[in-house]
Amino acid sequence: MIIQRVIRGITGISEDDARRVLAVGILCNWWYKVGTLPRDEIPVRLSERNLDWHQNRYDDPDPLEGGEVFRRHTPFISTTAGTVERDMFRLTNILNPAWRVALNFATRGLAQDGYLFYCYLFIIGRQAVTLEPFSEELRELNIYPGFSPYQPEGEITAKIIIPPTQIERAEFWSAGDALQAVASGLLPAADPSRTLVNPLFVPPENYNNVRDFLS
Repeated sequence: MIIQRVIRGITGISEDDARRVLAVGILCNWWYKVGTLPRDEIPVRLSERNLDWHQNRYDDPDPLEGGEVFRRHTPFISTTAGTVERDMFRLTNILNPAWRVALNFATRGLAQDGYLFYCYLFIIGRQAVTLEPFSEELRELNIYPGFSPYQPEGEITAKIIIPPTQIERAEFWSAGDALQAVASGLLPAADPSRTLVNPLFVPPENYNNVRDFLS
């Protein structure tokens, strides 16, 4: 098992919302929709079909949900650890750092304010879609070799919830600051005045070796 550091970008939330996320965890959209989670439905929802829709058809109407868009019912949670993209024409590799991918999601394309949540997830180096505790490393082509236009986002997909013990902190980012960071190609050091540290966080180094995200 590998403990993988990841970043999750969330847009359109207030500081109070961000503090609540640190207290209760990051929930999947399906949980938010139903309110009370039907635990007996989880094994059915954690399917290869739904994982594929989460990655590739997120905003499409889902015939299994009466035509509602799939994202409202997804049991999965997208995070990023970054990835490396190979440019065969230029004979080079292109780094897509986790912070830049997450910042794009947090600010809706650098257009509004948002938060970055720094977390860690558990992965096992193979497909384990039906096993709730383990996340899926969709960025890893040796595990998920099927083509996806979103593979360069470096996604690590969590399931149902990222508990508060696995969320280290949340950082506020304005659209203007995000634009400057992307333009410079460098994420500035965390500003304590815009950082919410989670007192419930349990450092993963206490338990196992940790793999960092790409930056």
